[in-house]
Amino acid sequence: MSLLSRREAWIWTASLLLVSALLISTHFTSDDPDSALYADLSARLAAGSATRWIAPEWWGNWNTEGLFREHPAGVFLLPALLGALGIPGVQAAYVVGVASGLACLIVLGHLIAHVTTPRDGRLALVLLQVTPLASIFRIRANHEYPMLLCLLIGLVGLDAVRRRWSAIWIAPIALTMALLVKGVFVAVPLLAAAWWIVLNPMQARGSAWRAIAACVLSIVLMATTASLYDALYLRATGETFWGPYWARQLAPLTIATPGDGEGTFLPHLGFYLLRMLWHPAPWSFAVFTWLWIQRGRWVTRWRALGQGERRGALFALGFALASILMLSPVSRFAERYAFSANYAVAAAGLVVALRVWPAVRTAVEHLDQRVPALPAFLWLALMFLRLALGPILPRISA
Repeated sequence: MSLLSRREAWIWTASLLLVSALLISTHFTSDDPDSALYADLSARLAAGSATRWIAPEWWGNWNTEGLFREHPAGVFLLPALLGALGIPGVQAAYVVGVASGLACLIVLGHLIAHVTTPRDGRLALVLLQVTPLASIFRIRANHEYPMLLCLLIGLVGLDAVRRRWSAIWIAPIALTMALLVKGVFVAVPLLAAAWWIVLNPMQARGSAWRAIAACVLSIVLMATTASLYDALYLRATGETFWGPYWARQLAPLTIATPGDGEGTFLPHLGFYLLRMLWHPAPWSFAVFTWLWIQRGRWVTRWRALGQGERRGALFALGFALASILMLSPVSRFAERYAFSANYAVAAAGLVVALRVWPAVRTAVEHLDQRVPALPAFLWLALMFLRLALGPILPRISA
């Protein structure tokens, strides 16, 4: 069973082009403050010289002036390029956001199909679209989907390099792009990469040392790229980037310690755990349902699972838990920081749901057999719904 037929790939491509045309023709803007900021900065960069794309400014957004050093300029580069090619700069940022989200959905389906079964991967293309997490970020222009895409492509690359050395470039490029998109938050994809190498959820044949070599190469490429970025930034602005960036990111932060950090760590941990339950719903609830149904038989049922299912569950849930444990001691917190972790929970919970609630599998497979290109048409319908009803729907923050 293939994840996507060639016809479906063309339908999804046409759907993306149609949604992009609607975003442009309707002059779409988002009421999400981060998205509105990044879209405006992308448009201003597109209208200026390409030599300044590396150094966006605040340009009065959020009542702030001066150089924009919240993150590196990676998230602006493709929207600015599209803007320079003639697409309205503000809408170009949303087009890139929508395309990134679609790419993440397809790569997630691919990973699930290879970790568990092709049927699970196919159903994931449908069921991952109906979570609160997907609804909140349906049309955004921020960092979250580009970062998740870099993470997922990095995992694909680590799997591929175990089989052939020619794939050693995939993970380093993906992780370096994550650095350029969101700087310090590259720690999250790096955490995922390390856990992926340890568990090898796809059970790829080949030496783990190849994957480790790809990670070492990633560190080297990131360091080299960061140095080059600083040189280009200095040429464009007369100032360096990374020194002020680290000062901006770390100066206002405090890190909880075992002796005096309970007032930071525990509330933040609860904050992230609640979002981890709500954002991937209803699939997050499937995990608790399974644990309740199998109470008293956990060890036996765990051993009855296939190798791929066990390793996939350990990766997804272990990565999610490690991510929030890494984020919780830090004084700065936000729902979006756990975006990749929440998608990991959604993927794991989805696979569990297909086993706990077999009626879900039956119903969706029945629809899939009767509705041509069901995942693509559902995606298009949800995009239409967001565009038509977005202004009157209550805003769920993230």
